[in-house]
Amino acid sequence: MALVVPNNIYMAENIDKYELILSSSRKLIEEIGFSALTMDKVAQKAGIAKGTVYLYFKDKDELLEKVLSSGFEKMFERIQSRVAKESGGINKLRALIGENINHIYENRYFFKTIFLDEVNVVFLKKQSKESFNLRRKRYTDFIGEIIKSSIDSGEFRSDLHPAKVGYMLVSLIKTSAIYNFLNDRFEPVPEMLEKDTEEILNLFLHGISVK
Repeated sequence: MALVVPNNIYMAENIDKYELILSSSRKLIEEIGFSALTMDKVAQKAGIAKGTVYLYFKDKDELLEKVLSSGFEKMFERIQSRVAKESGGINKLRALIGENINHIYENRYFFKTIFLDEVNVVFLKKQSKESFNLRRKRYTDFIGEIIKSSIDSGEFRSDLHPAKVGYMLVSLIKTSAIYNFLNDRFEPVPEMLEKDTEEILNLFLHGISVK
């Protein structure tokens, strides 16, 4: 009698291979950068045939897009969950900045490569650029909702543009990480992460004026 294998086992195997390819690609990007990444190297890293990689991803650009999008979803869910536990605009922004920084440094070798090689990573194809912009808009809209709610409650000024302010905060977080990467502040410690969180929050809220 032939052995009948349930469909859910095949599905599990497919999911496992899909995730294996993604995780192997992330590790390779950390080790050699995006520009040197090839489908052959991904297959070798994952311990599977090159043809198997092409069953899931048509080319290197699609693979990178999935690596970036899956990473974003994990980060975004984490930030949303943390922010939901806080009340008040300032506390929510502090939680958002802190979780974002922690996520960056938990995956620091990957983010260092992505941030410092962004031209090659993001703008190779129109589709990649569009996907990048959509992810950024989701994040900045989320921040904008915090800003708008705080404007409505009287905590923040009424002349602010929530979406624009959201973009500004994302840029501050990113450039702070890039500065640390370029200056070898690479091994995170709780005190450093807390200091960076407060530094970004204070700069965002108060600027650089002594007043």
